[in-house]
Amino acid sequence: MTKEGRMDRGKGERLHAERRRSFWTILGWLAALGAVIGFASGFFAAHADANGEWAPAWRVGTAIAIVAFALLAAYGSWRFFRTVDELELADNLWGSLFGFYTYALLFPAWWAFSKLESVPQPDQWVIYAASMAVATLTYFYRKLRLR
Repeated sequence: MTKEGRMDRGKGERLHAERRRSFWTILGWLAALGAVIGFASGFFAAHADANGEWAPAWRVGTAIAIVAFALLAAYGSWRFFRTVDELELADNLWGSLFGFYTYALLFPAWWAFSKLESVPQPDQWVIYAASMAVATLTYFYRKLRLR
């Protein structure tokens, strides 16, 4: 115990704090990367819309940015999953599972209704957004409920 009457943190608590700091740092970098990519893609799309077409240099730059983003996201995910504990992994797996099931159920149902001419053809972006929203909400629900 210290002079102030509180106990010093043990090795496990320090390790846990270090992992949490690493977790939030990685998450922060991924969010920042997503913001930069989102801004850049909006800029490129607005430029293309204003000119009516994509200039060859814009096409090449955009293609490079897409590949770089995919590679950085894959690397960031790999690094993230190497550093997390089993509880974080379980939260991610539950979120991923619920997101997958949302897609797996929503797309065929929407497609079948479109064949009955009750709704328009499935919109992949709407289904993607719904799947990501369900996955994210499931992840945070587990985070808040279990901790």
